[in-house]
Amino acid sequence: MKKLIAVLLVLAMMLTMAACGGKAASDEAQANNAPGAAGEEITLSFWTLALTPTFTDYIQGLIDAYEAEHPNITIEWQDLPWDGIQDKFLTQTAGGNPPDVVNIWSQLALTYGSKGALLDLEANATQEQKDIYLESAYNSARLGEKVYAFPWYATPNICVYNKELLAQGGITEVPTTFDELCEKAVDFHNKTGAYLFTPASMFHMFYAYGVEMLDETKTKAVFDNPEALALLEKLKALGDAGAIITDPGSWDAWDNDRQLYANGKLAMVLGGPQTVSRLRDEASEEIMNVTAVSSTILGPAEVSGEAIMNLVVAAKSKHPQEAIDFANFVTNDANQLAFCHEVSIFPTTKVAAADEFFKSDLESLEGQANYYSSISAQNATDMTLGIEKDDDVKREIDNIMDMIFASEMSPEEALAAAQESVNAILAG
Repeated sequence: MKKLIAVLLVLAMMLTMAACGGKAASDEAQANNAPGAAGEEITLSFWTLALTPTFTDYIQGLIDAYEAEHPNITIEWQDLPWDGIQDKFLTQTAGGNPPDVVNIWSQLALTYGSKGALLDLEANATQEQKDIYLESAYNSARLGEKVYAFPWYATPNICVYNKELLAQGGITEVPTTFDELCEKAVDFHNKTGAYLFTPASMFHMFYAYGVEMLDETKTKAVFDNPEALALLEKLKALGDAGAIITDPGSWDAWDNDRQLYANGKLAMVLGGPQTVSRLRDEASEEIMNVTAVSSTILGPAEVSGEAIMNLVVAAKSKHPQEAIDFANFVTNDANQLAFCHEVSIFPTTKVAAADEFFKSDLESLEGQANYYSSISAQNATDMTLGIEKDDDVKREIDNIMDMIFASEMSPEEALAAAQESVNAILAG
């Protein structure tokens, strides 16, 4: 179980992970309501991302079940490392031999989709296939009218906190909003010498506070505004008071947050449900005995983040209908729910997300993590901007706090500089 969690953690931290798959249906196959209905011998290549050896049995079981139902289809599965999938996909696509179904994250799906490398599932999958997914998860890989992925699984954020440390800081009720955390952070730090929380990345903070980042056309940055400035000034005051960490790259540093928590230097950690199991490997029994779980922290926009893994179908797949069908099978209600029984993740389909499994264990911390994940999932989003250069824009926005604390720019200067940089990216 611990190895399962460790692998999923890597996927969740990249705050960018979601795999999706599609199925373009030919008219003849739709009429017969079965992929490969003519009995043609078909081989589909299926790439996953860093799932072996931990999930080998689970994935192979899916493949065996699908092949048993479709005796004319063979699935060739290859698992790739995190840092190898992009180059290999681009190389094989350029060579005219792309994989059929690939496990990638939402931002990469948007980038590849915008370049014509992925199949538009909104146009090519059936309505029945598309309707199984939660709307927010399905739309995480949407560019305009096109959708380039089937969402596979998610890690909605929860809050893991140290009850004893909160009490030492005079906090008797667990904060539920970033505003509450900001109000209490300085006093808490003065009383305990520990940090109450670490802010999310600046992009995620803008999202949580409802700061508009792009105009309606998504071609111009608009976040240099009074709402964003007020948030930056609030966070700068906390940093100047020593109540939050201000080292470059210290926000959204999940590994570092867990280490601080394990050492009693941080009272609250925000992350996916796997945070609990990971902390069991890293924190002392004493720390875990005073650990509890609650819903994630929200901003005024009342939306939380989640990392989504997806399955996509290559635009040049030689068997698009069968590829969509297989991707839809892997990500269906039953198979996603079975995956959730293996490890602390959350499904992206409507039926599986409502399953009583997520309320079945409220005694253990892991069970509570699953339960609060199900609550967070109701207002969670992958926080994609729906543009080709999603990652590039996010990096510029995230850099704002380093501009303020490392480069000693004022909040006004940092906002203006970041907006200029984003506009240059959008215009390029």
